[in-house]
Amino acid sequence: MRKPTQMEAFDALYQIAASGGREEALFGSSIGLARDAYERTLIGGGYPHAYLEFPLLGEPGFDILSVHEEVERGAAFAPGAGFGRQAMFDWFAGVCDGESVSCGIELDTSAGETERAGVYLQFRDRTELVAPFLESIGESERTTGYMAALGRMPEGWPPAYVGLFPGRPGTPLRIGGYLGQQAKDACAADPAFLGGQFKQIGFSAYDDDMLARCAEFIALAPGADFQFDIMTDGSLGDTFGLSLSFNETKPRQARECMEEGYGARICGLMQDWGLADDRWKLISDAAFARHVPFEREDGSEGRFALCVLFNYAKVKFTACEPRPAKFYLILQAKELEC
Repeated sequence: MRKPTQMEAFDALYQIAASGGREEALFGSSIGLARDAYERTLIGGGYPHAYLEFPLLGEPGFDILSVHEEVERGAAFAPGAGFGRQAMFDWFAGVCDGESVSCGIELDTSAGETERAGVYLQFRDRTELVAPFLESIGESERTTGYMAALGRMPEGWPPAYVGLFPGRPGTPLRIGGYLGQQAKDACAADPAFLGGQFKQIGFSAYDDDMLARCAEFIALAPGADFQFDIMTDGSLGDTFGLSLSFNETKPRQARECMEEGYGARICGLMQDWGLADDRWKLISDAAFARHVPFEREDGSEGRFALCVLFNYAKVKFTACEPRPAKFYLILQAKELEC
């Protein structure tokens, strides 16, 4: 068996994720646009991770985020591909390390979007990458607002990524990161403490009910991801995103988590609050991991990993009101080092 191509790996993983009635219940008819979008993000010889973001309430469908952990210097998009982001990846190729930094393109395929793609950089603790990243996408003027917001973040709220969404109202610049354990525990234990953190950050679109809901969610998950929107004038928008992370990488443990562990409790609470229906119960059987052998061009044997992983359950609050919950799956293909 030869090593699968990038699109063969994507197609195989999508079929696994969509089987068992999940395409109809979770993904709807988005795959045509999503497959085309993913193919147009391919640059170099790597296998970008595909993040499928789908709602747990309302019309099924999904948006796709294609994330590269590494790109070779000099790599170029095929003609007509790349969504106009060759310069972004030319820059990324010079700073990526294959580990902590990643760069991606997102398309709202559930809304029928085909051209206005969002962009994403995970920089972890390398905040010096924010300004050149924004320059590479022609948005240098947004740097001041991002760095000002970054400077207001309390201890335990370290920003780790930046994203820009040209197709969305107000062209929001996303600032997000991962709550440290002490900050997470404090927010879960005391909603008023979370309110104090929001005040320091400069975010004012919250009330007591929202704080209580956020604290309850944060208490259930092993990790939490926060997101704010920075508007063109540098102010924070009225939306707060809270993602609850899943740590399991083995399929059996991931299934157990969604059936009777914290995943079930998180999604069940979302359903109790009217933010989800019971479609989330189909997610558990999507978990998948397999290593397959293949023959290299020199005749030696290599090994290739195919995985469908659980990433986040997410809820957003806009002007204090919770919006329908979403879930993220990761389709991951990778040649393993032997």
